[in-house]
Amino acid sequence: MVRLRVIGLGNSIVSDDAVGLHVARAVRAVLPRHGLETVDVVEAEVGGFHLLELMAGWEGVVIVDALEQPGRAPGEVVRLATPELGTSLRLCSPHEISLPMALRMGAQLGYALPRRVVVIGVQGEELRTFGERLTPRVEKAVTEAVRDVMEVLKEMARDWVGQVS
Repeated sequence: MVRLRVIGLGNSIVSDDAVGLHVARAVRAVLPRHGLETVDVVEAEVGGFHLLELMAGWEGVVIVDALEQPGRAPGEVVRLATPELGTSLRLCSPHEISLPMALRMGAQLGYALPRRVVVIGVQGEELRTFGERLTPRVEKAVTEAVRDVMEVLKEMARDWVGQVS
C-alpha cells in the first residue's frame, strides 16, 4: 500500500498566504468521493527543514503553498519541480533553508523521505496583508488547485501499486 500525504502550508491570518490551508481543507472534503480517503492531509505554518518531519515516512507528498513569482497573475496555479521552489513563502525563506536543500540534508541524515514530492503553487496577490480572507482571484483558484492535487494523488497511487493506504 502507498502512503500519501498532502501538506497545506500558510498563515491563516495573512490573506492569500493561507491558500495552502484552504486547499488542504477542500482536498480533505473530496478525498472520499475519489476513493482516496486514506490519504493523510495536514495543515502547517512551517517551512524549510521543519517540513522534513512532515514528509518523513510518506512515499508521496503533495505540498500546496502560496507563490510570489514575478510575471505570474494572481490566482495562477502551477506545478513546480524541486529546483523551482525558491519563490514560495514557506518553501524558501531568508530565515530557513529551501525545500531542495532540506531534502538533500534529510537524505544525508537518513530520513525516510518520499519517493516523489510535488508542489502545487498558487500565485498570491496579498501575501503580507493581515486578513482572514483570500482575495477574490486567489479564492477562485482554490478549485483548480484542488483538481491538480487530486490529479497528482491519483497519478501517485496508480504509478505505485494502484492502491493507497
